[in-house]
Amino acid sequence: MFDINALNKLYEDLSAPNGMNVSDFHKNLKNLFEDERSEIDLNYFRLGRPPWKKLRDEICPVSGFLKYRKIETGQVRFPLDNNTPDCWLINNGINSGIEVTIERGKERHFRNTELIETGMGRGFLGIQDDAPREDFEKRISKPRTTYTTDQALQSTKDGILRCLSRKNNPKYEGVFYLLIQTDFSILPKERWITIIVELQKQAENVPFQQVHVIGNANQEPWGFQIK
Repeated sequence: MFDINALNKLYEDLSAPNGMNVSDFHKNLKNLFEDERSEIDLNYFRLGRPPWKKLRDEICPVSGFLKYRKIETGQVRFPLDNNTPDCWLINNGINSGIEVTIERGKERHFRNTELIETGMGRGFLGIQDDAPREDFEKRISKPRTTYTTDQALQSTKDGILRCLSRKNNPKYEGVFYLLIQTDFSILPKERWITIIVELQKQAENVPFQQVHVIGNANQEPWGFQIK
């Protein structure tokens, strides 16, 4: 059973001084997610509520990133202390910090809330995190509508640019990776290529050595590097 006790054991192992081997990290996550979960725990995970928030917003994105980059050696350690960085990747004696941020996380919260309450969700709203709550509530109250490729690209690009702006802070000096998690499922992979160049220009001055845009944890590991 993947319950709070199993979750706390995972947190304990991942925050230990030596962390966890990358291959064991993937294996343990796979085994846990294959176990049965209660409906309330599943919904708390979807909504990012404690104690499931760290799993959803830090641990799962790092796992997806390592798979997409085919990083199969070393250890990962998650301090889980709300300080920077969210994770350490330890390989050949080198500690590389990983910071994770979620693109349009507020929209994801509203979409998942609708899914839980009605049994049906929608894949796209196109509203940025700095919009007032009323904008989300108004959109959710209306019938589902289709969205265009241009709408999806523009909203996602704007969301990623907002993430870059918020993470352009001296406190992140020395953190090697920035991971920006977004939802790639709303468009075919090839459509995303059109926004990469502009994102690369905006990522040049952030303090991280590498910046990667990655998909959600429930999607095939995929992403692209913008720095």
